[in-house]
Amino acid sequence: MALTLADLDALEIAEAQALPMVERDQLLDLIIADGRGHTTNIESYRTGLYSDYFEEDFTRFLKVKAVKVLCRGTTPSGFDGVMVGETDEEQYRAAFRHVDATLKAASTSFSRVVTLMVFLTDMENWSLLNQVYREFMPNPPCRAVIGTTGLAQKPLAIEIVECFAYRVSP
Repeated sequence: MALTLADLDALEIAEAQALPMVERDQLLDLIIADGRGHTTNIESYRTGLYSDYFEEDFTRFLKVKAVKVLCRGTTPSGFDGVMVGETDEEQYRAAFRHVDATLKAASTSFSRVVTLMVFLTDMENWSLLNQVYREFMPNPPCRAVIGTTGLAQKPLAIEIVECFAYRVSP
């Protein structure tokens, strides 16, 4: 039987931390989902793109031994410095794939991202970004997309500047 947040709240810290990793992992997903919030219940154009806020419940995170993962700024450039993608769409996917690789190396995933900040060199591609974004983001984090006139290398179309996620520590 899967534990609920009410079950977690009833446990002492030591009891919760003694739970098997798989149970703490499932509880982390519930904690993150519970922490996502919206200012209003009114359906809007942003549905599925982002949440308005995230409540970081330190007590629950402590109980499941959650660790915050902070990703570095990521562009379509590979670890070798060579840019991936000829079009903006290819660059967007490459940047998200690079973040995905970082999240996996840190033992987490896009489903546990709670904050994301993106810089775009062409805000006319807003809908294109959202199309690619939806391919990678199963749960909408707090998000900001900021237009800029340039990034570190001239041909870069995107940089994912900030990405915070969580994982369970063994």
